[in-house]
Amino acid sequence: MPPGAGAMPPGAQPWQPGPPPPPRRGPGLLIALIGGGLVAVLVVVAAVVLLTQGKDGGSGGGSDGTSLQAGKIAGGAEAIPNPDGSLTMARPGVTSPVVDIYEDFSCPPCGNFDRSNDPMLKQVAVAGEAKVVFHPMVIFGEGREPQHGNSVRAASALRCVREGARWLSYQDALYAHQPSESTEGYATSDLLAWAAPLGLTGDDFKKCVSGQRYASDVASVSQSYISSGIQGTPSVRVNGTLLASSDVQTPDALRRAIEAAS
Repeated sequence: MPPGAGAMPPGAQPWQPGPPPPPRRGPGLLIALIGGGLVAVLVVVAAVVLLTQGKDGGSGGGSDGTSLQAGKIAGGAEAIPNPDGSLTMARPGVTSPVVDIYEDFSCPPCGNFDRSNDPMLKQVAVAGEAKVVFHPMVIFGEGREPQHGNSVRAASALRCVREGARWLSYQDALYAHQPSESTEGYATSDLLAWAAPLGLTGDDFKKCVSGQRYASDVASVSQSYISSGIQGTPSVRVNGTLLASSDVQTPDALRRAIEAAS
């Protein structure tokens, strides 16, 4: 799928690494820090989802011994980072259907998918209609540069965020600054600069990002996803079943697939 497309066309398959396309960047979601409260502004029929800060803002996390903190989403849902680097977004007690999103920050269609579907996914989580799990991964092999390095730096930096609300907002920031496939991007200095407005300014967070503390963990988790059948990104599973391309062409199609599994 070429970069810049808004959704996967009929018959398209999840993206797999190929020859680098022409450079292009797309718009991202607006992130703002308003009156000390973290706000992710999501335009879906004028819906706004408020993400509240964790106890310590998640600014000091990153080491294996640091606790993971749930972040509250307006409406009663929670965003909970998981030990494997994924994040669960759901209302307490909601266990099904489970919507697993596999994404690579260097994959242009993943950016398109996020801009198109992320607001809807937040809506279904807030409404208690599904348990959504984001799985950052690296689909590129080590010989594919600059894509491989870009993916590793972004996914490793996101794993340094230990509080759920900020995790979601940092994910949005990473997609907002997604480099083209032929451009080296996600420099550690940029990764830190984009994190600062979100309150991610602690020394341990900075060391975690600069040192790519979780690079090896990102690689091993990515390989486990690939071994489980994920061969391209974005890929979506609902209750363990990999969706066909026709089910992820638009937010409405994806929502129907989620509702059908309820």
